[in-house]
Amino acid sequence: MIKSLKVLGLMIGLLVVLGLISGCWRSAQYLKPPGDAAHHGEKQFISRAQNSSPLLSYLRMRWREGTFVQPENEMVMKQQQSIDMALLQAPAALPRFTWLGHATVLIQFQDVTILTDPHLSALASPVGLGGPERLIPPALSVDQLPSVDVVVISHNHYDHLDHETVIKLGNQVTWLVPWGLKQWFLKRDIDEQRVIEMDWWQTHQYNEFTTVTATPTRHWSKRTPFDTNKTLWNSWHVNIDGFKVWFAGDTGYEADYFRRIGEQLGPHDLSLIPIGAYGPEYFMLPQHVNPSQAVQIHQDVRSNLSLGIHWGTFLLTHEPYLEPKEWLEREVMSTPELKPFITMKVGETRILSPP
Repeated sequence: MIKSLKVLGLMIGLLVVLGLISGCWRSAQYLKPPGDAAHHGEKQFISRAQNSSPLLSYLRMRWREGTFVQPENEMVMKQQQSIDMALLQAPAALPRFTWLGHATVLIQFQDVTILTDPHLSALASPVGLGGPERLIPPALSVDQLPSVDVVVISHNHYDHLDHETVIKLGNQVTWLVPWGLKQWFLKRDIDEQRVIEMDWWQTHQYNEFTTVTATPTRHWSKRTPFDTNKTLWNSWHVNIDGFKVWFAGDTGYEADYFRRIGEQLGPHDLSLIPIGAYGPEYFMLPQHVNPSQAVQIHQDVRSNLSLGIHWGTFLLTHEPYLEPKEWLEREVMSTPELKPFITMKVGETRILSPP
């Protein structure tokens, strides 16, 4: 009971702080995209996961579940390794990918480097006073990154859109963002021509052999107390000279979304699919997936190889630390015909063999 009271007190205190400073942030304004689509509302985007602020239900859940179970440091340290900086700087004749933690993956092939949801700072929080803190340090700093061409952003939640990392990358990259999120970047002095906002099923031609398509996902958006679903949330399909990658971003399970992606854009050589932040399931599953659902997505989008992301980096939800990895391993073992679905250590790089 005392622990629950402390949790609730901290949460309310943080929310008061957010309310006091939110006016300085200037919440996002809804800009309805052209065309007629089911997710285009009149005042906000329509989400199958969450269409209003879940504050009260979230506080009730936290009261019921109590504090997070802090994993042992030795357990956490085993989930990271030193990054091979020489490899990242070398030409990528074969496709390779490096997990930098959470939803941040560096994809390199030929002369194109893609970065997903870059978060390379200490906190997933609107203020530097608290909030989810990294269990595993970033695999590298922004200054240590190889030259990045394109960054794709899935949505505006703080564990996916990090102010500090965005400022450091600045105008060195091309930003592909969900519809409505361009205004956030412009307020941070990112040049307008560097930011391309996209609605679902729009395609951007980056160069003569690289295209990026915004695809659906079951999630929602919110960055201040007053901007629920004012900006869109995307997954992303990237095609670099025939090497096809799908980045799920953050998502609950939605069969028709993922099967259509597989039918229209698959098969995928690599998919980046979340496997964590699902506990307790009665509260989290509308917006996140558990490992069983992640395996179904892997099959739906017709993935030849998938990497489990969105676990092990931040302590965001109530499932045990290693459960996403261990659950996924059981699912893979119990389905012999399943194409590979792996996890990696933070800092690890894999190189794909030619077909």
